[in-house]
Formats: sequence, C-alpha cells, structure tokens
Amino acid sequence: MDLREQEIASEQIFKGQIVDLSVRTITLPNGKTATREIVKHRPAAAAMAINAENKLLLVEQWREPIKALTLEIPAGLIDDTDASPLDAMKRELNEEGGLKAEYWEKVSEFYSSVGFSDEKLYLFYCDTLTKLEDKRDLDDDEFLTSHWYSLSELKQLLSEGKIIDAKTIYAITVWENMILSGLKESND
Repeated sequence: MDLREQEIASEQIFKGQIVDLSVRTITLPNGKTATREIVKHRPAAAAMAINAENKLLLVEQWREPIKALTLEIPAGLIDDTDASPLDAMKRELNEEGGLKAEYWEKVSEFYSSVGFSDEKLYLFYCDTLTKLEDKRDLDDDEFLTSHWYSLSELKQLLSEGKIIDAKTIYAITVWENMILSGLKESND
C-alpha cells in the first residue's frame, strides 16, 4: 500500500514571526479525505556544549506554552543574519552562555514533532570552550540562567522528570551514546 497522502487544498489561517498555521485537505491512501493542521516553523540550531570538566551546559527559562521553567540545551532560531545553522548556534552559544567553542561537530538534523510541525533542528556538539569578554546581549524578551551538569546528574534529572524538553532529552542520549561508543570521554 502506498502510504503517501496527497494535498488537495490548503488554507493559511495565521502568519506569524516564527510560525505559520494552515489547514490542509488531503486524500488518504484509502481514497477518503481528511484535514491536517500544519505548523510551519522557522528552523533552529541547538548545541551540546561540553566544558573542560566534562559537563553539559543547560539553560533554565520560562516556557509560556507549558507555563513552566525548563532545563534545555542552548538553542535558537536561525535568522536572516546567519549564513548557516552553525553560525546561528555560535551566536546562540555567545548569547545564552557567554561562550565560544574551538571545536564544533554537526551531530544530526531532526524534526521536533512531525505530526503537526515542520520545525527542523540542527544539533551540534562543541567543546574547547572559552568564556567571552564581549558577550552578546540576550534578546529583549529572553531571560535565562545557565547551569553545568555531569552525565550522571543529567540522568538523575531525567529519571526525576525534571528535564522534559525533547531536544535536550535527545542531546543527552546522543552524548551518552558518544561516550559509550568511545567517541567522547566521560569523567563520571
């Protein structure tokens, strides 16, 4: 059976700065029709920033959609001033952590929630970090604090349900797999 759906019509409901919302009418594989609510989202970049003590940087910030404080890896939208996802991540690491990294490695590209959104994230690993004297300011509507965690501390936070952000859970899993496969070192 061919599982692809075919778009018949699309109506844009909302156009915003970060997301657009449309409702699409599609033909299902069985020939019937259905609707899909689709969020088009600007792409973003995120980083697994590892310091000399082999700890991962997380930022704590309020997330209004879930009305909660979250612990997340540094991340941000790729904007028109960025030449690439890596350039966006370098900017974000400067803004959110006041850091620059000598070593960068692209780990993966993934979609945050394919059931309704096309948000694509580019995940990078970086280390050999240096504190910047000329840290960029956060965005006017951005307030956060930063914290460093060892892998064992992160696993404890995960088991306690204190890390709930999908990109961060994914990044911790990737980092642990890098350590287990011998690609990176662990001090735990």
